Order: sequence, then C-alpha cells, then structure tokens
Amino acid sequence: MKLRRTPIVILIVVLAAAAAVQYRITHEPGGASGPGGPGGGGKLQAPPTVDVTVIVPTDFTDTLDLTGEVTAEDAIELRPEVSGRVEKILFSDGRDVSKGQLLVKLNDADLQARKAKIASQLQLERKRAERLKKVRAVDGVSDEDYESAVAAEAMRASELAEVQAQIDKTELRAPFSGRMGLRTISVGAVVGPSTLISTLTSTGALNIDFSVPERYINALSVGGKLGVRIKSNAGMEKLPATITAIEPIVDPKTRTQRVRARLQSSKGVSSGQFAEVTLFQQPMRNALLVPTEAIVQDMRGATVFRMRSGRAERCDVQLGARTPTRVLVLSGLQAGDSIITSGLLFVKPNKPVKVARR
Repeated sequence: MKLRRTPIVILIVVLAAAAAVQYRITHEPGGASGPGGPGGGGKLQAPPTVDVTVIVPTDFTDTLDLTGEVTAEDAIELRPEVSGRVEKILFSDGRDVSKGQLLVKLNDADLQARKAKIASQLQLERKRAERLKKVRAVDGVSDEDYESAVAAEAMRASELAEVQAQIDKTELRAPFSGRMGLRTISVGAVVGPSTLISTLTSTGALNIDFSVPERYINALSVGGKLGVRIKSNAGMEKLPATITAIEPIVDPKTRTQRVRARLQSSKGVSSGQFAEVTLFQQPMRNALLVPTEAIVQDMRGATVFRMRSGRAERCDVQLGARTPTRVLVLSGLQAGDSIITSGLLFVKPNKPVKVARR
C-alpha cells in the first residue's frame, strides 16, 4: 500500500513546484503576463533602448522673432471737406507734390457770387461809417448812429470771411510734401467728404511698427538697435533700425506694447511692407539647454527623463526660451546630467533602460 502512495506524493510535489514557478513568472515585476510583460511566454521583458545626451553648459542668447509693418512718417487719405463737382485735377498719379500745392478744385460759382455781393455791401457800409465819423466830429450825428454803422461794417466783414472760408474748402491742398497715390476721381464727378480722392505719403524716412509681449518690453529702450529683415527682389534684406518710441500702455487684450523704430535706410522699401523684427536679449552664460524631443508635456507641466545608474528618473523642469531645436531649462536639471532623448513612450520611472550603441 505504501509503495502505491509514493508516486502520488511525488506527483503532487512536482505539481506544487510548477505552480509556484508559474506564480512567480506571472506576478513578479518583469513577468510574462505581469505589468510590462508581452502577455505570452515566460521570458522577462527587456529594458527599452534609448538615446542619451549629456547636458553641457553653454552661452545662450534668447531671441524673439516678431512681425512688423513698414510705415511712412506721414500718410493720409485725401478727401474733400465739402460736397461739390470736380472742376480741376492738378496732380499726377505717383508724382511728388509740395506742401500747400493745390491738388483738386471744386466748382464754387455760387460762393464767388455771394462773395462779390457781400464785398459790395461791405464797401457801402465802410463808406457810410467814414461819413458818419466826419459828421460826428462836428456833432452832426449821435454816437449811437455812428456805432451802429461801425457794427454793420464789421458784420459784413465777418460774412465775407465766412464765405471765403467756404471757398477755401473747395480747394484741396497738400498738407505736407510727399508722393501722391492713384487718383480715384475724374473731372466732372460729384464728390463729398466720404469720397476718396487719392493718398499722400511722405517720402524719405520710414518706420517699423510692431508689437512686443509685455515680458520682453523691459529689455527695450529708446535709441536701441534692432535687426530688421524686409523682402526685396534679392530675397530677405537685412536693414538696421533704431527704436524711436515705445507705447506706454499695454494692450489689455493682447498683453503687448507697440514699438516704433526708424529705418536707417529706406532705399528699395515701400510703406505697407511686412518686416521681420528680431529682438536679442542679454546673453546668458552656463545655460542648460536640452533637445526639444526630450521634453514631455502633460497636465502637471514639463518633465524630462534623466538616466542614473541604468534607470530612468523623472524630473520636473521649468522651461524658458526656445529655439527650433533646443529648450532652455531654468530649474530641475544640472550640468552633466544624462537626458533621454528617444524611446520616451516605452520609458517608465525608476525602470531600467539601455543606451543605444552608435
């Protein structure tokens, strides 16, 4: 009877040992169907292969690229002050004009007739006042009559000045010297204050207007130098510019401030062109820069995986300026740290990693 029980006992012991082995494979870290396991077979999961770069302190200058617009010192749209029919056009498209030059003349026949009438009445009132003045000297007229004549003369003079002001409004003159745009009217057209006749732009000095985020504005000052790139026939041409004014108010919607800079040369540049403005911040020494692909962004912020003793260590970092390929790290890392730059989808905190051989 004992001999028959021995094989059964041996079988039970073997089955118990096999169950224990299977339990360890399944439930221990790195097991076949444990966390991180492929779900089949009994082999432990191999650590992911990653690329690593070592942080080396270097000098860094933060730059900010902005878009601006070329503007003339003076530029306006020419519109008449009063309504009327165009009688004369005295400028040519795209030609230079001088300050005060007559550009457009509207018909003023009715005003001229009224002016002549009032001028005649003024002449009569003036002569009457002169006669009363002589008679008054010998007490031939009362002071009241004389003062009424003088007042009537002054009233006629005011009426004449008013008519002359209306006549002046029928003459459109250049408010400053500059270059005319394309005219939009013809002789005989009826125009009004809403009618665009042409444009007038000053020649010579040109400005660059652009908006700067408020956190960068303290780095700018009047008299500071800028690098400006403007598209020309030869490509992007770099021109120097000097800051002339900074808007003292921050736009509450965009949180930016307007800045104006004067181009040192306006040759080949036209008002209205777009310009690329580059702002240079103060150089930083021993800055820590990491590749952009090493940054992981989530709800908690920015993180980087650092390799220590063959394992991946998660580090929360504070980021600064960016370039197309690198990011400035303000805190969270140190010089000499080995940063994982590839295979981040397979890297887990405090788990082994393997550095790829090159």
